[in-house]
Amino acid sequence: MQIRHALTQTSQPVSLIVNNEKSNTRNIGMNPATRLILTILCWSPSLLTAQQLALKTNIPALAVRVPNLSMEVTLGPSLTLDVAGMYNPFQVSETKKWKLWSLQPEIRYWLCKPYSGTFIGVHGGVGQFNMGGIGGSVDLGSLGQFEYNALKEHRAQGSFWNAGLSIGRHWILSPRWGLEGTIGLGYGRIHYERFRCVHCGESMGSGDKPYYGPTRAALSLVYMIN
Repeated sequence: MQIRHALTQTSQPVSLIVNNEKSNTRNIGMNPATRLILTILCWSPSLLTAQQLALKTNIPALAVRVPNLSMEVTLGPSLTLDVAGMYNPFQVSETKKWKLWSLQPEIRYWLCKPYSGTFIGVHGGVGQFNMGGIGGSVDLGSLGQFEYNALKEHRAQGSFWNAGLSIGRHWILSPRWGLEGTIGLGYGRIHYERFRCVHCGESMGSGDKPYYGPTRAALSLVYMIN
């Protein structure tokens, strides 16, 4: 939602660049720094000996075919660290592209105790995207049709970062399983370049736009490891 909202405010083209075909299919896989951060988080002895460890997946993201995984560890009596990651290297079809990765750590303060009840958090995030051929409409009943056609005929590729505050709640379903909902608001920036079609390399210009609004949203299935 954040990416699409900013891209609807299309600026005038500032350059016209014709790239070769190879540039159309650039891989937006995670850079070495991101891989290193994930490796440290997954294998640090301090995390492996934490009091509690939870693995989660964001159900709405899975519904739109974006693989994702989150890990949360206990830091103290009321504090936890949550690290959420998304990575989708797959192209939807010949006419649609929906590639992205993102990493979003968050420090949480629990009003009761970790993994039970309400929490508030401070988060930040970074990511890259390569999207095109995405558009359509949603029937809002008496409010009419909501259309999102900013990338229906075009492609956008770029990066983003954000930071914000969030609030959420964890519901215990069993000793091992739980459900978590969270929403966050904040500020971010999106840097992107628009291309004339999904596969071609003809640039329509670039932009760098600020963003105010939702920076985090998830309804996650939680599994407690220890």
